[in-house]
Order: sequence, then C-alpha cells, then structure tokens
Amino acid sequence: MEIIIGLLFFVLDIFFEHIGLDNIPVFTQMAGTFILCYGILLIYSARDVEKFVFIPLVNILARIIMIIFSLIGIIEYPEFSFILLFAIPYDLLWSLFVIIVLKKERIILKKD
Repeated sequence: MEIIIGLLFFVLDIFFEHIGLDNIPVFTQMAGTFILCYGILLIYSARDVEKFVFIPLVNILARIIMIIFSLIGIIEYPEFSFILLFAIPYDLLWSLFVIIVLKKERIILKKD
C-alpha cells in the first residue's frame, strides 16, 4: 500500500491546485519518494521478518504518529476530512493487525 501512496504523492500537488490549496511540489515529491522507498523496504523485510522485524515496527510507530497528525489535519484542513477519516482507522487497524500477527508468530514479545 505504501508504494501506491508514494506514487500518488507525486501528483498530489495537482489535486491541491484543484481545491485551492497552495503547496510546494518539492514536498510532495520528497514525501512520495520516502513512502515509495519505505514500501519497498516493507516488501524486502517480508523475506525474513525475524531478521528485519524493526522495519514493520518502525512502520507501526510512523502510522501511530500519522494518526495524531491526521487528527490535527482534520481541524486545520476540513477539506481533507473525508480522506483523513478513512486514513485514521486504516492506520490503526493495520498497525494492530501487524502487532497481532507478529505476536502470534512469536516474532515479538516472546515468552521463553
């Protein structure tokens, strides 16, 4: 999913123009590049989750931080409420799902 979102960030400035928001295209390009590369890292970490468990854990942390910024964004930019109200439960549920799977597979929080 991150790869798709990363690619969408490259054209986000066009969307911003249509709804009348000023945006610096370099920001969307940098964010798109970062998210795209992070998606590639998530795919790579799936090869050996135990060895690269820090990658999905950092992704979970980033998603939780993004929930906080999404709540702030709803207040500051009501134009994005629809998108952000979809993103908040998605990020929360995805994070919980990954934590549950990692725990179930005894990759994190192992009981010896």
